Amino acid sequence: MATPEQAGVVVVGGGLAGGLLALELAAMGSPPWLVDAGPVGATALSYGLLPLTAIGPWLALQRRHGPLGLRLRLARFHGLPAGLGRLPLPVAQVEASTLLEVLPRLLDAAGVRRLCGRVLAPPRRLALGWRLEVTADPADRVTPGSPVCLEAEQVVLAAGAACRSLWPALPDGLRTSWAGVLELSQPPPWRMRWPAQVVLPWHFRRQELEQRAATLREPASIVDAGLVPTGTAWLAGQLTLVPPDPAGPAPDPASMEASLRQGLNDFGAVPADAAGAYRQVPVAFCTDGRPLVGPVEGAAGLWVFTGFSGAFSQVPPLLRPLATALASAAAQAGTPRRA
Repeated sequence: MATPEQAGVVVVGGGLAGGLLALELAAMGSPPWLVDAGPVGATALSYGLLPLTAIGPWLALQRRHGPLGLRLRLARFHGLPAGLGRLPLPVAQVEASTLLEVLPRLLDAAGVRRLCGRVLAPPRRLALGWRLEVTADPADRVTPGSPVCLEAEQVVLAAGAACRSLWPALPDGLRTSWAGVLELSQPPPWRMRWPAQVVLPWHFRRQELEQRAATLREPASIVDAGLVPTGTAWLAGQLTLVPPDPAGPAPDPASMEASLRQGLNDFGAVPADAAGAYRQVPVAFCTDGRPLVGPVEGAAGLWVFTGFSGAFSQVPPLLRPLATALASAAAQAGTPRRA
């Protein structure tokens, strides 16, 4: 293996959390290395929805970096309690497809060293810092096709569901679910009859299922039926499956797709035979609904930034505090802070 590349900070994970954190560090004068396993992750298949009260940090990010995909939408809700009106209501959305398209250009312009590949094993402790071994993507422009060794003073695990394998000693409350969606090239014809751009359940049940994860003896799943535009496609979902064993194998895609299609059809969101490509990804969550943000216990210089229950709302306000701590090299051993 070649001589190790030296870095002050390495951020592992190029999705919403890792990518925006790398941008924040660069804006503070400390551009990190960013290890990105590729575009197919939880961020890519997210609705990107957030309440209107949470758009302030996104507006601030767009003032600094330009358009990131923030949109205002009209949403039609199903499952409304009796007595509530049925007129569309405004919601905010960050289009994941737009964000993931512009993020690499912003990172390059900010001086972030991007390495397309996967970390092969948990970080190895050095006398001062950590060593990471990365298998590089053959198309990577920095070190095409070659294994890369990075040595860093600080490492941030922001790789979503992969964080557990990268540091198995993370708190037990950090778990993994599986999310399934259909990617539609066009919305169902009936969607155009409604004065709305988004179709959502009034009450999402995913978090309730996640909170029961530790008590499960069999896999449990729910469908929060919705239909949301993102770029040139539409996302129809979402199926959430929580297994009793977080380290177990991925669920059967055919079975997952059948369950999702049936759930969408039952709620009248999307016909069961709608043409679309099924996608599923593992998703990190914390059973108490609060993400892991901060230094890892007993591992000075190792940080974690994962387990979000509503990442598009939760990540932006946490960027500046975490980046400030990292940029000042103030890592101290301790329990990850609950945001």
